[in-house]
Amino acid sequence: MTQFEATALDLQNARFDEAGSTLVKQAIIITGTEQGTFRGDLLIRDGHIADLGPQLEVTDAEIVDGSDYIVCAGFIDTHRHLWTSVHKGLVYDLNLLEIFTSLYGTYSMRFRAEDIYAATLLARLTTLDAGITTVLDWAHNVNTPEMEDAGIQALRDAGGRSVYGHGYRGDRVFDIARYYDQPRSFKSTERTRKLLPDDNALVSSCYLGLEPPYFISMEACRKEFETARELGMRISTHLNSMGPDGTAPFPTIEAMHAAGLMADDVTYVHLTAATDHELQLIADTGGTASVAPQVDAHIVSFAAPPTGRLLAAGVRPSLSNDGPPAASEDFFSLMRSTFDVERTITKSRFEPRPDDYHIMMSDVFEFATVQGARAIGQEHRLGSLAPGKVADLLFISTDSPSMLPVLDPVAAVVFHANTSDIDTVLVQGKPVKRNGRLLADLADLRRRVENTVSYLYWQNESELPPHALLPHPATRPCG
Repeated sequence: MTQFEATALDLQNARFDEAGSTLVKQAIIITGTEQGTFRGDLLIRDGHIADLGPQLEVTDAEIVDGSDYIVCAGFIDTHRHLWTSVHKGLVYDLNLLEIFTSLYGTYSMRFRAEDIYAATLLARLTTLDAGITTVLDWAHNVNTPEMEDAGIQALRDAGGRSVYGHGYRGDRVFDIARYYDQPRSFKSTERTRKLLPDDNALVSSCYLGLEPPYFISMEACRKEFETARELGMRISTHLNSMGPDGTAPFPTIEAMHAAGLMADDVTYVHLTAATDHELQLIADTGGTASVAPQVDAHIVSFAAPPTGRLLAAGVRPSLSNDGPPAASEDFFSLMRSTFDVERTITKSRFEPRPDDYHIMMSDVFEFATVQGARAIGQEHRLGSLAPGKVADLLFISTDSPSMLPVLDPVAAVVFHANTSDIDTVLVQGKPVKRNGRLLADLADLRRRVENTVSYLYWQNESELPPHALLPHPATRPCG
C-alpha cells in the first residue's frame, strides 16, 4: 500500500473549497496541453490549478485518491438558447421556416419573466450535470428588462460559469420587416454591460448579432457592432448565409467583410452555407467559429456542418448544442456527432478533403474544451489543465461497465462516457455536482418547469393559432 492510499480521502469526502488546497493523487489527467495525458497528481488552491505532474510532494493540502477517475477540463458550449429548454424535443422533423412559425412565432411572446427563469435554470443545471462548466447563453427572447433580469438571475442561481448573450425581442425572428432597420439601442446594451461588466466573472456578458441582410440591414448591423465594441463586449452572431428574401446561399460574410465588421472579437455560429472563401476571411481576421453538429446535420434546410471546411481554412471551431428542441444536451453526443458526420463526409467525398485528412478524436475533444475557451476570449484561464488556470474540472469515473477498460483516456471520454459517469464537477474549485448528483434543489426546479409548461401549452389553449406546435397529447398533465 502506498502512503497516499493509506491517508487519502475518497473523492466523495474531499472538502475542496472548504479546505483551501486539495491534492488529487494518481488520476488519469487529460491536460489538453503539450503535457498530454498521464497518470499523476493535481493540486488545487483557491479555485485554481496550482500544479500538476506525475508525482507532487505537497504537505499542506488534503489528499484525495483520484486513481479511479479521469480528470479533464470542463466542456464549454459556445452557443445555446437556454430559454428553449421547455421546447425540448419538439422540432427534430421541421425545417427552419417551420420552426420560426410554429414554435417561436407561437410561443416566444407568451413567455413571462418567471418562465424565462424556469427555462434558463433548467437548461443551466442540465448542462452542469453533463459536465458543461461554461455556456454562452444565446438569450434571443428578451421582451422586457424583467425577462433579462430573470435570465441572468437563473444563471447566477445555477452556480456555473456562464456568458449571458445580450439578445433581442423574440418576435425579431418572425416579424423581420418590423425591425429590419432598427438596431438595438445603446441604452439597452449598456444596461446589460453594467449588470455584467467583468468578463472574468462567473456570469459575464457578450453581444448577440443578427445576420445581415436577412434579419437586419447592413447599416443597422454596423451600428450594433459599434455599440458592442464601444462597451468592450465580444460578439456572437448566427450566420446561415441567407439573403434579404430568405434564399440561400448569400455571401453574408463577404458583405460583412466589405463593411469592415469582421475582427477577432467575433464568433460566427453555424456557417453551414458559407463559402470556402468566406471561411478563409474568418481565419484572416482572427475570428472564431461555433459548430452545432447535431442541429446543423439534421435540420432539413441546413447544409452539412462545416467542420472540415473550417479546418481547411485554418479555423479550429468550438462546439455548441444550439438548443434542446433539436439536439442532445450532453457534450458526449455532440463530440460523437462532430466526429461521425465529418468522417462520413470525408469517406463519401461529399465535399473535397485532402487525401491524408481525417478528423481525430483529439480534435473533437479540443473543440469541446480549448477552442470553446478561445471562442469566449478565455483561453488564458479556461479550457485546459495548466498551472494558473481556473479549476473548472470534471472527474469522470472509470469503473462503470461502459468505461471498462480504459485503454485510451480521450477515446473513453469522447466515445464511451455518459453523463452518469461524471462523478464530480468543479467550477472555480467549488463542487456543483458530487457523487453523480447535482447540488441543487431539483424539487423546486421541477415545480417551476411544470408551471411554465402548463402555462405555455395547456392554459388558454384555445388562444393558440391552428399552426401552433403542441406537445404529444399523452404528456398533458393529469387531472
